[in-house]
Amino acid sequence: MSVPLIRRSGPAFIVICQVLALTACGSQPYWDRVNAATVSSDGLTLTAELEVGAPPEADGTDCYQVVDKEVIESSSQVIIGIQMRDNCASIFPWDRENSKQVSYSFNVDLKLHTPLAGRPVLNKEDKEPVVIKRPVGGS
Repeated sequence: MSVPLIRRSGPAFIVICQVLALTACGSQPYWDRVNAATVSSDGLTLTAELEVGAPPEADGTDCYQVVDKEVIESSSQVIIGIQMRDNCASIFPWDRENSKQVSYSFNVDLKLHTPLAGRPVLNKEDKEPVVIKRPVGGS
């Protein structure tokens, strides 16, 4: 009597599902924390400074990609968020380097509808304040 096809292919199906699940984890977008930002002299642009785990390659390609940017303005505050993806991330959790040992600056420009004018800037995810720097020679 032959073994049913489902019973024979079951282990292979499980392995394929596990590989797909691991592959999906490697480059998932995440909302990164903005520690500091520089405001332009006209107050309409924030240059967010992110810390990433690897510098660009010698040919200029970068592992990190901005997936989404969010700016929520009110009269009393500005909330910013930057969603990133690490396109060089390993698909295997045990193969990942500790990217927090050395970090590199990654800047992202965010446009405001109205000048910042002293409003506090907060992170989208944790609502913690972002340090705002003024341009050299700015007010």
